[in-house]
Amino acid sequence: MAGEPVVDAPRAIGVMLMAARRKFLQWIGDVLCRRPWLVVAVGVISAVVGGAYAAWRLEFKTNRNDLIGRDSEYWRLYSEYAREFRDEEDYIIAVESPDPAANRRMVDALARALVSPVNNPHPADDPAAQNFRADDIFYRVHFDAMERRYLYFLSRPELMEIRDALQDFQQLVAVLQANPRLATFLDAMSQMLEQMATAPPADRQRMESFLPTVTAIVRQLATDQGGATPGGGLLSPWANAFFSEEMLDEAQQQMKWDGYNAFADGRMFLLLVHPRGANGGPAPHEATVAKLRRIMKETSPQNPAVRVSLTGEPVLDLDEMQQSQRDATWATLLTLVLIALLFALSFHEIWRPVLASICLVLVVALSLGWATLAVGHLNLITITFTVMILGLGVDLGIQIIARYEEELARGVEHCAAMRAAMDHTGPGIITAALTNAAAFLAMGLSGFRGVIELGVIAGGGMVLALGVMLFVLPALIVAIRPRQESAHIPARAAAWWFGRQLTRHPLVIVVLCVLVTALAGWGMKRVRFDYNVLNLQSRGLESVEVEKRLLSSDAHSTIFAAVVAPDLAETRRLHAALERLTNEVIAVASIAPLLPEQQEEKAELIRAIQARLGRPRFEVPRAPLDVAALTGALRSLDLRARRLARDAAGNARIAALTNALAQARARLADPSPATVAELTAYEQRFYADLEAQLQLMAEQITDRPMTLADVPQELRTMLMSKDGRKFLLRVFPQENIWDRAPLVRFVRAVREVAPQATGTPFGIYEFVDILQKGYLKAAAWAFVVIVILVLLDFRSAGAVVLTMLPLLAGTIWMGGLMGALRIPFNPANIMTLPLIVGIGVAYGVYVMQRYREDHDARVFGKSTGRAVVLSGLTTIVGFGSLMIGKHQGIFTLGLVMSMGVLACLVAALVLLPALLEIARRRGWKI
Repeated sequence: MAGEPVVDAPRAIGVMLMAARRKFLQWIGDVLCRRPWLVVAVGVISAVVGGAYAAWRLEFKTNRNDLIGRDSEYWRLYSEYAREFRDEEDYIIAVESPDPAANRRMVDALARALVSPVNNPHPADDPAAQNFRADDIFYRVHFDAMERRYLYFLSRPELMEIRDALQDFQQLVAVLQANPRLATFLDAMSQMLEQMATAPPADRQRMESFLPTVTAIVRQLATDQGGATPGGGLLSPWANAFFSEEMLDEAQQQMKWDGYNAFADGRMFLLLVHPRGANGGPAPHEATVAKLRRIMKETSPQNPAVRVSLTGEPVLDLDEMQQSQRDATWATLLTLVLIALLFALSFHEIWRPVLASICLVLVVALSLGWATLAVGHLNLITITFTVMILGLGVDLGIQIIARYEEELARGVEHCAAMRAAMDHTGPGIITAALTNAAAFLAMGLSGFRGVIELGVIAGGGMVLALGVMLFVLPALIVAIRPRQESAHIPARAAAWWFGRQLTRHPLVIVVLCVLVTALAGWGMKRVRFDYNVLNLQSRGLESVEVEKRLLSSDAHSTIFAAVVAPDLAETRRLHAALERLTNEVIAVASIAPLLPEQQEEKAELIRAIQARLGRPRFEVPRAPLDVAALTGALRSLDLRARRLARDAAGNARIAALTNALAQARARLADPSPATVAELTAYEQRFYADLEAQLQLMAEQITDRPMTLADVPQELRTMLMSKDGRKFLLRVFPQENIWDRAPLVRFVRAVREVAPQATGTPFGIYEFVDILQKGYLKAAAWAFVVIVILVLLDFRSAGAVVLTMLPLLAGTIWMGGLMGALRIPFNPANIMTLPLIVGIGVAYGVYVMQRYREDHDARVFGKSTGRAVVLSGLTTIVGFGSLMIGKHQGIFTLGLVMSMGVLACLVAALVLLPALLEIARRRGWKI
């Protein structure tokens, strides 16, 4: 392999850089030997200042939107939405049990506790915690003010049907007023069925439309609860007489749950709390979430059978950040301990490992200070950077210590040994550190704010680690030198033997590596990308589990698309268009359906209905139910229904009535006293409900149109801008959009209707998409920059190619392992790609530097081989310590990086020496 310079320019630049670097390293060696304590003092003072500055000013940002650049279109749209409506999405308290009544009592108790003066403020809470007001809480819509407007929500044809139906209904009302008993109603229905048999088609169709009402009433007679709602009222069967089946579903749910946010047939109630910062500032999520959980804990014992949980976007983000912080902190501590143990075991003494550990602490403090100065905060991506810097920074110190010991073993005096270590290992250390820093800094070209911040923080951290390991560590070794320094190199004979075996048959080694690479390349096809950011969270985390239960019930997800409309007309248009997206959208919440159209025309029809109704009253006798009369009426109605069913075979409405009649007759065949008492109470509720329904229609307001002021305040607060000029449409997804494919369908469908739509689904879509592309771009740029750095250092195309080969092979081996173990890439571990470029090439640089020094491919048995192995192991320990974390994103980052570093380490120590031995035998100049 020819090793001639590629062009003169890189050679000339490289020569100048090498000369400058040699003088710089010689100067360091002189300073270390003459003024070691001064160097240590400067390093310690700098670290103390950096650590203190970080403790004072470093912040943690939990919002995923902070990871996206503020110059993006998404950020612009979201900022406009947040400014007009709400700065933060809601905290969500989920109340769950099989007992709807118990759930309702718990929600009421929580609502009272949240706004109680006792809790606002409370001595146990952080003073920064939000003091809750009544308008911060949303758990129930009070529709009382709209009851006298509900007929306006029917269409004009439906109002005409009611007007025409009342012509026959008036006769029924007169009969029931004369004798308001259940038997009277059933006898009237029997007569109607008898008339249906011979009625003209038009009359028969009108009578048949009343059958669902009759069936609903008979079903209530057949059940123990008799249509009673959890609030003690009656789920009105008369609604079937006046409304279409489409309109009944939502109306009956509101009637059944009295306006509460109830889902899963009452097994889940939701209470929403809106975050609010003091004086318009950012909401203090950490303090407020702790306060919410305290109140929930204190209120829950009122009914232990009810499960009370907290979720919502701010809670999910905060839980993720707190878990990431805990995981990163423990991983950092574990890394320090394990690295110290590895040092001690490798060098067979304790003093230098202690000094190296002290230097790592200085690196952490300086890096945190740099993060505070350069960026000012950490986020979900940058939280683990200290572990990365520790694992990579210690590699630099290992090279110095190993070469220092090798020189001591030759009998060289300690200052001369340190100068020799600087002279021989310094170039490789600088190149390796700069390649790692370049890999991080290349993230600045990703275009993704969170990745750019990681690149700036970690890239600067690597430069600081280089400074500490080049100055402070050697200074400590020179200044604090034991009387008898260890120069023992453990297992040197075994290492030499192993090195000889690797270089005895280099071609065989290369062929085997090629086969392994081909197999791994085939396995890489099975590696996929997991876009679901919920899968990054800790398993069993309450906020995540609640979100999953919401998705599996009939409740909406906690996340929605936000569409802002400038006026009511546009709100109506968008609402109708979004509701037509039935495959992607499950519900649209806006002000539009709450303000009926064509109100003047409808008012005329409502006045006509009121004129026909009058104000009927029903005086139900207080006497016990006449069971015999009721039984006889049921029998008569059943007889006529069966006869009609034979004449109209296949009629679903008549079949439903006959089934309900069979159940009711079975219940009354031998009624117990309790059954009679229940039916007596039902009779009272039955006529009270009929009277209420008719009175409500009679009292509908027709003197003025409905306006925004008539909409419940809770909904106006949620769906109108702060200045009342703009309107919000909350668009809820039909599918689980935490998964990528449904998310893409939802975002594209909503954007087609509303190009200016924003909200969390769009944030997740942009976040993961830009993140993935950003890391791939960063990896590509890191590779280019590192190739240039290596070329400037070695000034030989052949050396560059050989140095980069372990990186390429190791990356493919890592992909093959991921495919074999079914480990996907995800938004957390995708950062492996640019990181492995910088880390993987460093091992090749160390091996290549030593080969160019002595032209011997056997690195094992030398300080270089031992140092590279130890460097790799400490890096693996650094990233492997992340695997103790509960956060699944951090866990997989540690796992994938450990596999990648191990693969690159093996490639550098096995494949590269074999290639160098082949080059040596063939006389190629490298």
